[in-house]
Amino acid sequence: MFVLNVSYSKLPEVVAEHTATHGQWVKKYIEDGVFLCAGPKPSKLGGVILTKSIDKSMLLEIIKEDSFVVHDVAEYQILEFDCKLASITFDSIKDE
Repeated sequence: MFVLNVSYSKLPEVVAEHTATHGQWVKKYIEDGVFLCAGPKPSKLGGVILTKSIDKSMLLEIIKEDSFVVHDVAEYQILEFDCKLASITFDSIKDE
């Protein structure tokens, strides 16, 4: 699995121009089952995405599609880990 730590590299008002398309991209990969959950950081200066286990080269290609990357307004830190324990459902981790 991967944890994607997204940090804005431009001012929030510049990032905001690309938020809608970034959201559509996230939603697409949530619906495809690649992303398991996603959301903003409390600081509002980035976000976090949890992905299922996929080939890292495939993940890198997916990240290249993100409007935040296309427009160079955010940077990705990729943390890979082997998930050994998990809840049956991820619903309980969502913030309302």
